[in-house]
Amino acid sequence: MSKPFPKVETRRALVEALPENDRASSSPSARVAFTYVPPSHARALDPDNTLVEGIRGAGKSFWWAALNSEEHRRYVASVFPEARIGVNVETSQGFGPQLPPAKAPGKDTLVQLAESFEPRHIWRAVIATHIDFPDPFPRNGKWPEKVQWVTDNPEDYDEMLYQADDRLVRSGKTRLILFDALDRLADDWPRIRPLARALLQVALDLRSCRSIRAKLFVRPDMLEDREVLAFPDSSKLLSRKVALTWRRVDLYALLFQCLGNAPTSGEAFRNHCHEVFNLAWNQDVASNAWILPHALRTDEDVQKEIFHAIAGPAMASGPSGHKRGFPYTWLPNHLLDGRDQVSPRSYCAALRHAAMLDVPEEWAYPLYYKAIQTGVQEASRIRVNEIREDYPWVELIMKPLSGQITVPCVAEEILGLWHKEKTIDNLRNLAEQGDKVKLPPQHLDEGPDGVLQDLEGLGLFQRLGGGRIQMPDVYRIAFGLGRRGGVKPLK
Repeated sequence: MSKPFPKVETRRALVEALPENDRASSSPSARVAFTYVPPSHARALDPDNTLVEGIRGAGKSFWWAALNSEEHRRYVASVFPEARIGVNVETSQGFGPQLPPAKAPGKDTLVQLAESFEPRHIWRAVIATHIDFPDPFPRNGKWPEKVQWVTDNPEDYDEMLYQADDRLVRSGKTRLILFDALDRLADDWPRIRPLARALLQVALDLRSCRSIRAKLFVRPDMLEDREVLAFPDSSKLLSRKVALTWRRVDLYALLFQCLGNAPTSGEAFRNHCHEVFNLAWNQDVASNAWILPHALRTDEDVQKEIFHAIAGPAMASGPSGHKRGFPYTWLPNHLLDGRDQVSPRSYCAALRHAAMLDVPEEWAYPLYYKAIQTGVQEASRIRVNEIREDYPWVELIMKPLSGQITVPCVAEEILGLWHKEKTIDNLRNLAEQGDKVKLPPQHLDEGPDGVLQDLEGLGLFQRLGGGRIQMPDVYRIAFGLGRRGGVKPLK
């Protein structure tokens, strides 16, 4: 084994550099130096790719905010040129959290507008606002005035759009309008669907422009809804969809990028990389950020050696400790959801929490394997709280299963507990009352099997062979389900 990283400095770097459970904001909360662009994300940032799909915590809101930050765009253009975000790209935000009403209609405004206007005209008014349509478009008016003008003046709208696009072409600029948090367009699916469908239509229409583009950050469950995609040529958008995925090598690259740029302890981490592993770090002149060595971006063997010098060689002590797993693979494996994806937010939360726990004096490494296990429990708690926040009905569905189910199990065990507690009937009643069922299951009308399908779609359940159901640890632990030989569930 290689020489372990220094305990105190490395633990401090982990706490300094890894974000706490962040919240979406219209401006980036992380320093530029903590920005890392995996290969799949580089394609997602390309202005020419309209539709970006990602699970919660995959980076949708981060990139929505970062792309609108000139400082972050300059950094990405300098260090990650494959993203094709150059100085010629101008951005603004057309929908998302914490935006001024003059630039983006809020949820209640959208719902009200949709009662009087075609949803497509609403989004065309948003586009007109962001590319500065001149008079007679009422650019300083209220949203009903803007949408009414768009409705009444389709030919003038098309002419102004053409002229705006032509000006951008002649100036060598690209205008990119960013949309996030589409699940917050309204409080229920019947009102979300027409607004989301219209936005996708308008985004597709803009592809006929040469220098005006929309970029939509969307969750997978929305793109799996047939009604959202029920418009002509929707397949053209889907064919260019880019998924924000995080491979294991990407997660560790993000970790090392953050550690190398930690405010007070990053230097100790970089020096150890150089002296022990012969990995030199260079500095970006414009941002002063330290750039991750190429091997730490791409070589899993090198990454594993580095991480095991932080966390130790095995998930247990003693000569047979490796039988419990290797930290480099064990950690991401226990954070996979039902879609076999890992949220970097969960990954960072697990490591940050582990770094805040005590290490036995006799343990030579900065992270203790039992602390990593506890970190996974904390990541599960955070992940489940996010699901509860986004889909409150999940709590009602999972409560009868807590402490009663050991996975994998046959689907009949789950359906039997739901039947005993009248869970689906209770959920239907709440949905009809509009109480505590924000975004109810899309397939609730199909009964228990439909709800199971929705849980699979959210990544909470996996369907195995023989009709068995598995629940990934990242959800299982906090929801209180058992698994033989697995990390203990929270009580």
